[in-house]
Order: sequence, then structure tokens, then C-alpha cells
Amino acid sequence: MIWIYATAAGLLLLLAAHPFIIYPATLRLFRRRPLSQLSHDGTERPSLAICMSAYNEARSIRRRLERLIEAADAYGNATIHVYADGPQDGTIEILREFADRIDLVVSHERNGKTYGMNLLVERSTSELLMFTDANVMHGRDVIAPLVAPFADASIGCTSARLDYDNADDSPAAATGAAYWRAEEAIKAIESETVGLIGVDGAMFVLRRGLHRPPPPHLIDDLYVSLVVLAQGKRLITVTDALVHERSATEAEEERVRKRRIACQAINVHRALWPQLRRLPWPAFYGYASHRMLKWVTPFLLAGAGLCALPVAVALFGAGPILVLAIGGAVALAVGNRLRIGIAQKIVAALLSLLGVAQGVVDSVWGGKTYAVWQPAESVRD
Repeated sequence: MIWIYATAAGLLLLLAAHPFIIYPATLRLFRRRPLSQLSHDGTERPSLAICMSAYNEARSIRRRLERLIEAADAYGNATIHVYADGPQDGTIEILREFADRIDLVVSHERNGKTYGMNLLVERSTSELLMFTDANVMHGRDVIAPLVAPFADASIGCTSARLDYDNADDSPAAATGAAYWRAEEAIKAIESETVGLIGVDGAMFVLRRGLHRPPPPHLIDDLYVSLVVLAQGKRLITVTDALVHERSATEAEEERVRKRRIACQAINVHRALWPQLRRLPWPAFYGYASHRMLKWVTPFLLAGAGLCALPVAVALFGAGPILVLAIGGAVALAVGNRLRIGIAQKIVAALLSLLGVAQGVVDSVWGGKTYAVWQPAESVRD
């Protein structure tokens, strides 16, 4: 029986490691796929509608719009569409300062980001659609590199590379930034081989003809990008298009954020499963590895720990294992309370895993949707 438990623990650990270690290593076995590129010189650029939803963003929305207008002007053939989702902190008044430059839709009730983005898409007529978040910052020349790959007919969606630029603010921010650097490294390999398996909402562009409006209770970025993938088009990341956000600086904020993201992701996967299960095998391998397994990592790790427990007890005895477990938990709690960096980072990682597990449970057993939510305060500073 000990060998059975040990084998089970090992297999569960391998599955938990697969999305982060084994998967990117195996992607190097796939053929790299070159792309055609449009010129960046400003001639014959496709028309572009930039769509953004904003809630309580008064602290940063003026600077955000100034940057976005600079980028739109640098690109040339672009319009800006903004949906105000019932903000109550002065965001609407600031947005109205730009009424001569943006198409502004104001709602005095909260309907959710997806509802707003669907509305903005309906109000635009461009060849390409850009979705971007209200807390993102970037340079003025960020758009042209995102549009250039659309010269290749196989490309359906391009995504900017996201960097969390406040890793020094706290151990929680450092942990979140480190995780995302690893995620972006995997996506870079994925992009050149099987193609991206969905995008995040920081900034991405897709062909209008491939857009399918998601139901208002589902998160728009993952939904619309996976629908593009299901239509047989390729998604890529554009490393020259760099955008910046702030990571949550408090571990509890990050737990809540991961809970929401995990719940939203599982809801999308469940809704699109009939289409996604028919993906060609390279794309389905990426989907199963990078999207499905990633969200069950906390359960795989918990299962591995439970299977390893009887093995450890058989080898070392119940008493030493109990003392080690209690001592480790006390040391971690004390270290976190005393703000010892390594302890805080471990606690932040554990709370992130807990948030992911809670989000999966919210989706599968709780029927939760997070159509509207309260963003972490620390990401808006």
C-alpha cells in the first residue's frame, strides 16, 4: 500500500507541475510558425476600435486616457470607445473632459464589464477591435506592433505582453509579479508553436468578423479569445507591445482576485467546452495543459500531500511528522506576522492557491458568476 500511495503522490505532483514545467518543455518539440507582417510605417493600416470599460478609476483615468489618445494618434486610423460602468468617484466627470475625442457611454447602474464591452463593439464599425483595461499603462507606439501580424490570414487575435511593475512594493506583489513573468515566458513559447490558448484582458486585438458577444455574466477577454481559437484562427503574443499594470500588494487582495479570476475562467470553459473539445490536437494539448490543468493545481497539490502523508508516517513515524507539521505552520505564521520576506512570500503563494481553489468551487458548486466585482484598491495607486 505504501508504494501505491507514493506512486499516486508522484503522479499528482507531475500533473501539478505539467502546466508550468513539462508543458513549456514539450512545446519546443512543435514546429515554429513564421508570420507575415504589415508595415509599421503608417500606410494602409486597418481601422481599429479601442474599447475600454471603467468603474471607479478617478485616480488614474485621466492619465490612462491621455496615454490611450497618444497611442491612437500615433497609429492613425483608430477610434476610442469608453463605457462607464456606474462609477461613483468622479470617473464620469473626468471622462467627459475628453468628450470631443472619445465615444463615451455612461451607465449610472453597474451592468458589468462584459455588458459594456459588447455595447461598445456594437457602436463601432472598424475592421479590428482592441480590448484594453482601464488600469493599464503603455507607450505611444504600442498599437502598430499588435496590428502588424494581421497581414497573415491565419492570425485571429494578438495580445500585448503584460508586465507587473511594482514587484518591490511588497512580498505579495513580488510573488504575483514572479508568477506572471513565468506565465509570460510560457506564452512566448506557446505563441511560436501551438499558438496562445486565450489571452488576458490587459490589451489585445482581434478581427471583428471573429468576434462573438459573450453572455454578460462571463468574462469577455477569455471568452472572445477562446472563440477565435475555436474558429480555427491563431492567437499570438507580441513581445514588442509592452503594457504595464500594478500587482495587488496585499496577500488577501490577491486571494480575492484569484478567486474571482478562477471562477470566471471555469465558467467560460464550461460554456465553451462543446466547441473547445473539437480543437485540433496541438491546440487541444495546449488548452488541456495550460488552461484546464492550471486551475486544478491546488487540488492536485492537496491530493499529493494527502497521499504522501501515510508514506511519511510509515517512514518516520506519526509523532515526528506531527511535530514537523505544527512547527512549520507556527514558524510560517510567526514569520509572516514579523514581516519576514520569505515567510510572507510563502503565505502569499498559499493564499493564491486557496483563492484559485475557492474560485473553482464557486463556479462548479456555487453557480457564482462575478459579473461585477470590486477591483483591488492597491492596483489603482
